[in-house]
Amino acid sequence: MIGEGASVTDRKMIEKAEIRGVFFPWMNWYKIWWTTTVIGAIGTLFFGPFQIAFQKEPGTFNESADWFELGLTSIFIIDIFVHFNLAYYRNELIIFERRTIVTEYIHGLFLVDFVGVFPFETAGLWISGHLGETGRNALLFSLLRMLRFVRLHRLRKLSTFLQYDARVSLFWFTLTRNFAAVLALTHMEACLMYFLARLRDFDEETWLGPLVTDMTGFDRYVTSLYWSIVTFCTVGYGDFSPSNSIEQIWGSIFMLVNVVVAAWIIGSITLLIVKGDEKTGEYRDSLQTLQQYGEMNHFDKSVLTKLKAQLRLEFNNREISDEQVLKNFPSAVRRKILRKLYLKPLVKTQLMLSVRPQFVDAFLASCTVEIFSPGEEIVERGAILSDLFLLVGGVAEITTPDASAVVTAILQPTIGSVKAMQVALPSSLSVLRAGSVFGIDRLDADDNMETTSYDSLADVEIGELDSSSKIQDRQDALTAVADLVRMHMDKQLDDQTTRLLFAASRGDTSTIALMCDHGFEPDNADYDNRTALMVAAMKGNTDVVRLLLKYRADPNLIDMHSSTALLEAVKSGHEVTMNVLLEKGAMLNMSESLAASILCQAVHDGDIVLLRRLLKAGIKVDAADYDKRTAAHVAAGEGNVTAIQVLSEYGANLSLKDRWNNTASQEA
Repeated sequence: MIGEGASVTDRKMIEKAEIRGVFFPWMNWYKIWWTTTVIGAIGTLFFGPFQIAFQKEPGTFNESADWFELGLTSIFIIDIFVHFNLAYYRNELIIFERRTIVTEYIHGLFLVDFVGVFPFETAGLWISGHLGETGRNALLFSLLRMLRFVRLHRLRKLSTFLQYDARVSLFWFTLTRNFAAVLALTHMEACLMYFLARLRDFDEETWLGPLVTDMTGFDRYVTSLYWSIVTFCTVGYGDFSPSNSIEQIWGSIFMLVNVVVAAWIIGSITLLIVKGDEKTGEYRDSLQTLQQYGEMNHFDKSVLTKLKAQLRLEFNNREISDEQVLKNFPSAVRRKILRKLYLKPLVKTQLMLSVRPQFVDAFLASCTVEIFSPGEEIVERGAILSDLFLLVGGVAEITTPDASAVVTAILQPTIGSVKAMQVALPSSLSVLRAGSVFGIDRLDADDNMETTSYDSLADVEIGELDSSSKIQDRQDALTAVADLVRMHMDKQLDDQTTRLLFAASRGDTSTIALMCDHGFEPDNADYDNRTALMVAAMKGNTDVVRLLLKYRADPNLIDMHSSTALLEAVKSGHEVTMNVLLEKGAMLNMSESLAASILCQAVHDGDIVLLRRLLKAGIKVDAADYDKRTAAHVAAGEGNVTAIQVLSEYGANLSLKDRWNNTASQEA
């Protein structure tokens, strides 16, 4: 087996192997052959109904259309033998074992393809004793030819291929597909409507009636197609209409089908124009961005091919990924499914020896599964790891520079988190066959090249270390564990702090109470030194502010921007929150220059409401800037009498002089 994103060298290696008579999908001759079968399916779609309705002598083999159908049938008979020897993809892996190919095809599309080539019409005529006859019975048996429409499953594969081909415009593909669907439907309905009239020998009780006697074969088809298109478009000129109950029933069925098809066409075009195909559009955009990025950075063609294969693998498996499928299920169900999928390879590792089942469940719930395409290097030699890996599917290859030393595999423990390892590897870990990697274990191999699956990974034994280096190795191991613990604690602190601040922002008192009851420090701050109390004050979440103060949060802490919880409430205009903070002894805690800047800006903006809040919060009313100018100087200079009155209410000294010995009165 080899992945779909395999290189040309890997493909040639398989073709040169001792596999005789097995065909591969990437072979040029097979691509031509597959195109031929698609053309044959399209021919069946259009010539099948036409042959049923317009053949001159049904039940006999004497028309050119019969020879054409024989040619089409021969193509699909040969295609059956091709599929018995055709390698196929399963979960992005190429399967080329002959027995597996035959078994899969027999249990898959073989019956469908057999129905598409079996002569049901001839068999029915022979069984009924009408073989070689012409007339009404032969005409009725010709309807069995419609079973050949099962060949059309190839068109679905063609549609999927074109839909995800970045070289094809999605807009024109959708329009062409919809037009082809309408053309095929109206053609089929036209032929079957003509067939119903022919069953009654075009008497006066049929929709064509005696008019057909003056028409050529071409005129008859055009008239039938005209009726079909007019009916599909709901125009209804009335020049042709069903005249007997059979035609009326068929016409009604046709119109009901038209409603569904028209709704599908309108819906698909609307989706294309308004929203677009999200997955395809995202994939195409990502592919285009990747192509431009590779060209800009002069990537080798092999590197770009691997990136495209990984991108396609990601998009193909997105809907069936664990996170996508299980996200809507309760945590208990999710753990049960994860246990079923990954518990067996997990408990085989030394990482989980003698560990309580509850911890294993929690560990499973915190890990994720990543899928890598063949040839992808998961861990580079000498890299610093931030993840622990466990191979749960596929085959990986460990490559080391030295082949003389004893092979060792060291399984380092983790402390409850996937991304908690910081150890450099002297080896590289690559994917030989496409598979899934579970973020758990780390392999440290010292030499040789070993190809292994997860079963053997779990059973690797720790090799004996040289006595001269045993103490140093243990010290290094202890240092690694200490780094592990420290890194884990820092990460957990950052995660929980973010959770606390987010809860404060949205007013989630229950989450805050739960965290603080479990001992989490309410004054823990983020990278800007902002606390949950500052965020809650800024948002005006007074209940959260009261709760945090109840858990002894410090209201006078200062963030990186010299702001406090009280200043956040003042600037955001939350009077109630501000009063609660003031009752608990909150202060602005700002320098005189910053206080002067804020006051002068409020006066300059004429924001009297903000000015009152700042003064109420205890800002220094006579704070002066580098020119020794106060807010009173600015208010007097701008003639803002209201601001002068407010400042005077809070004890502003109007006789203070600035650098030029001017007082506020002199500024006025």
